[in-house]
Amino acid sequence: MAGDRERRLAAIVAADVVGYSRLMGVDEAGTLDALRARRSSVIDPNLAQFGGRVVKTTGDGLLIEFPSVVAAVECSIKIQEGMTAANAEIPSDKQIVLRIGVNLGDVIFEDGDIFGDGVNIAARLEQLASPAGICISQAAFDQVRDKLDYRFADAGDHTFKNIARPVRVFRFAPDGAAAQVHRGMRLPGTRGRLAAAAALAMVVGVVGIGAWFGFSTRPGEEGALLPGFESPRLSIAVLPFANLSGDADQDYFADAVTEDLTVDLSRISGSFVISRRSAATYRGQKIDARRIAQELRVRYLLEGTVRRGRNDVRVNVQLTDGETGQQVWSERYEKTAGDMYAFQDEVTGQIARALNLELKEAVSRQAARGGIDNPDANDFALRGWAELWTKPQKPETNKAALDYAGQALAADPANAEALAVIAYAYARGATYGWERPHDEAVEKGIAAGERSVALDSKNADAVYALGFLYYRAGDTRKSQEMMRQCIELNRNHAPAYFFSGINLIRLGKPREAIKWVERAFAISPRDPLRSVWYGTIGRAQVAIAADGQAIETSHKGIAANPNHPHNYAVLASANAHLGQMDKAQAALQKFKQLQPGITLSRYRKRIASGDPVAIKTYKRLLDGLGKAGLND
Repeated sequence: MAGDRERRLAAIVAADVVGYSRLMGVDEAGTLDALRARRSSVIDPNLAQFGGRVVKTTGDGLLIEFPSVVAAVECSIKIQEGMTAANAEIPSDKQIVLRIGVNLGDVIFEDGDIFGDGVNIAARLEQLASPAGICISQAAFDQVRDKLDYRFADAGDHTFKNIARPVRVFRFAPDGAAAQVHRGMRLPGTRGRLAAAAALAMVVGVVGIGAWFGFSTRPGEEGALLPGFESPRLSIAVLPFANLSGDADQDYFADAVTEDLTVDLSRISGSFVISRRSAATYRGQKIDARRIAQELRVRYLLEGTVRRGRNDVRVNVQLTDGETGQQVWSERYEKTAGDMYAFQDEVTGQIARALNLELKEAVSRQAARGGIDNPDANDFALRGWAELWTKPQKPETNKAALDYAGQALAADPANAEALAVIAYAYARGATYGWERPHDEAVEKGIAAGERSVALDSKNADAVYALGFLYYRAGDTRKSQEMMRQCIELNRNHAPAYFFSGINLIRLGKPREAIKWVERAFAISPRDPLRSVWYGTIGRAQVAIAADGQAIETSHKGIAANPNHPHNYAVLASANAHLGQMDKAQAALQKFKQLQPGITLSRYRKRIASGDPVAIKTYKRLLDGLGKAGLND
């Protein structure tokens, strides 16, 4: 009844379980029990302490009302801390993880329920939050900014469906409390600063240096240069891309590319990315790159232009070293203008992946020539990644990566990046039979990978390496779940799309697998790993009897890296199926040279791991190798 309605100001919290449908599909009873346990041990005690009232539940979500927004925000943080602690000993695929949105707004109370834009905005904020994260509105932030000792990152204005005006959003990460740094304080050592910056960047998406340190970075303002602050190795600012179209209406496209790149680059492990708002202060200014880098305290600047014609779109981009002012990388992207948004997604993905590789390689080159004084654990770990990501796959690069990782762990035994390098290097070694037996490499790799992820669960490269190792251990479904998590952390992690394709072949879906590997190519068409990707597509093509296409694909893979063995296996099998035995035997000979001691049974175990579905899918590939002369 209308007479029972009451309109008043309230703090509204919306909370939701991440991946609830997946959890219920895997273990319905266990998920319900876990939710009840979290309610009784974490959520309800905190609501009682801070005066929260549960308005309604939705199975996987809660709508909560507080009389105080300070209480609402502090309670939300305590709940997330409690959930993180409760998940510490639980496998990642079974954890109960929350997203939380907090808003202060005018709402309607009726029959114990609440309605209105104030509630809708809280729900939209929850959807925007990262797993284990919190998003709050400008209205809520204004009330807590001077009352709570937590830092929030300004994520800019967001337009929500059915909400008339844009809402300014502020994000809080699980380790936001530990990342407090006040004006004038000297930061801790390089590793601590990088780890804190990387963790918050990956969870929050866009990290504003002003929000992070509590001071402004606008040129000329007090505090713009914090004494004692050194630029992290992978620090970067994405300057506003210039619209050269001669049409002011196209400014939105240039701005969208700038914003997406800022978010995407913040997901690179170990990166420190200046917020778009801070970088935007340099729009249209002709200032020396070294000065901008000094003022923003970053090592690299990314600049670009966007030009849209009647039938095409061109994006030019360049990376500049802020210390020397020299250009270290540039690229041009061009496509027809038929699908602007698809192109935007593709071009930002390609730039993000290319820069991930280039930034790590740049640091490695600088360290190798003595350009970094007193290299620390992170420097050695980055040099290890450069060996793995940017150089040909062969025993020498694998050994070099392990050596660098060893030096990193000698300096810091708990360095998550170095452990991730070890995990990935062992996965490669197990794949190609380098240095140690397969099972020993997998065991050592999983131990390093699990420790790395435990130290930093948001490191997409570490999650990827662990998924690779589960594949080598024969647990295809667990590997696929890790690749899904990796892509959630970094939507431009091209190797994770590729590995999803490998897993799908094992799961008996070679046609679907090809699409996933093609997605990896769309993100990174000239990727250093492309020879491996060609080999995977070739294996899928043999499985579906597309032998001519498989031969063409394998030749592309060999051209990209003549030392990758799988392309020769594809070439031998496909030619044998077509009756071209001379070519099949020549390819087989090269395959055996690169894989000494290989037999049909060993190769079957290596690619199928004894899984009956995988053996069935790969039967045609193996039959072709048998025809070519590979003995069992």
